[in-house]
Amino acid sequence: MRRLLVVTLVVLAAAPGVVAGAQINASVTNVTVAPTSPAPGESVTFTPTIRNLQSSGDPLEIRAVTIRGVGGDGIDEYARVTNVGTLSPGAEVSLPLTHTFEDAGTRDLRVYVYAENANTGKDVELRYPVSLSVEERHPQVGVQTDDSVAGVASNGTVTVANGLDTSVSNVEVSVSGDGARVLDDRSVFASLDEGETAQAEFRFRPERAGTHELTATVSYTLPSGTERTVTQNRTIETEAYRGGVVLDTSRSGTGTDQTLAVDVVNKGNTPAEDVVVTGVSENATVSQTIVRSVPASSTKRVRLNATLSERSATVLVSAAYESGSAQRRVNTTTTLRSAPGSIDLTGLDVTRESGVLQITGSTSNVGAMTVRSVVVRVLPGENVEPAAPNRDFFVGEVPGSDFSSFDLTARASGNVTSIPLEVSYLVDGTRVRQQFSAPVDPGLTGQPVEQAGSSGGPGAGLFAVVGLGAVVLLVVAGLLVRRYRRGDDDDEI
Repeated sequence: MRRLLVVTLVVLAAAPGVVAGAQINASVTNVTVAPTSPAPGESVTFTPTIRNLQSSGDPLEIRAVTIRGVGGDGIDEYARVTNVGTLSPGAEVSLPLTHTFEDAGTRDLRVYVYAENANTGKDVELRYPVSLSVEERHPQVGVQTDDSVAGVASNGTVTVANGLDTSVSNVEVSVSGDGARVLDDRSVFASLDEGETAQAEFRFRPERAGTHELTATVSYTLPSGTERTVTQNRTIETEAYRGGVVLDTSRSGTGTDQTLAVDVVNKGNTPAEDVVVTGVSENATVSQTIVRSVPASSTKRVRLNATLSERSATVLVSAAYESGSAQRRVNTTTTLRSAPGSIDLTGLDVTRESGVLQITGSTSNVGAMTVRSVVVRVLPGENVEPAAPNRDFFVGEVPGSDFSSFDLTARASGNVTSIPLEVSYLVDGTRVRQQFSAPVDPGLTGQPVEQAGSSGGPGAGLFAVVGLGAVVLLVVAGLLVRRYRRGDDDDEI
């Protein structure tokens, strides 16, 4: 990688140049360098300022101005300007001298002014030392990449930070790869100011698993017009493609309208892109949905709405997606079931009133679907018969997870422990019949149930006692009357 050479200018203090002519008082007052940090191959301009002081008695005629190296076996002259002209006392002139240094390093330089006294023709020579240090410097370049998988496009970023003390222009960033195809490989920035940073995005697709090399090349132009180039390499480790998207399903709802939750589980090492999740069934209508991306080693959940046309439906759930630059698909099956309406008799209670047994309770729908035409009736059984006024009871419609009350009557002719009941109803157009038993308290049917007038009850017993007492009284009275009459007969004798 080439490194930018930075030229550091050190202007050494020097006394005004030596004047050879007796009537001349002149000097080189200053030397400026632009740019102050030139790079190898960049043009450097030295501009000395030459002044013929006011105290000079004669004009100064400048024949040549040069910049030369100091020391060594030979003296290199880097630039020369001739036939500058004549400076009157108090006048000055600035002359640019341009040279390009191809190599890095520190150079001791000196500006020479060759002149003469315009009146006397005597030679005048002025000197001014300049020290120059050249170093390789470029804007800093960094390359960052995502984890890469063989055959799968990944993202990368080239960051260019201009740490130079000058702006650069026409910045072009390009990326190439060894064993990897680079996509979107070129970015251009009009300029990059001092201290400014720019980022160039690119994509790359490794051809195979293993180690690969990416090279970022940044070319730019310095203010002097010099074009420069810097490169930065990055080694990447590429994994072999490993797929592994699976589907996991769960459902919510118990009626004909249900929700099917689908977890898209990406067990692979590359994202699953543009995932389309669908459901197909002969006995249900199922919606579909789209997931933009499921990153590697992550899960995203989607929900599909399902409407069942039968009590159960087998659903084929599919996910079509792109991974590793290929279209892929994964399937799973699940079964949706609607909980049909089902009636249970709850809260059963049996009481006795006006010589009949009254059965009360609730028809409770323990399913999710509405049941219709619900009828509850008493069934004939051992010592039990349906009785007016409620041999049966029409409940009608009972929504899912709801209930409705009923009232039945029956007559018992002996000991009875339970009363048989039947409930019938319609579910999906089919009539369902179920039998239940209502338990009876033994105290309610301990004696046979008599017909009206055949049972005296407690009042009848009292009546019998009173009757017996009356008979005894009549017998005693009869005896007393008879004895009294016999007494009368004895008196007559």
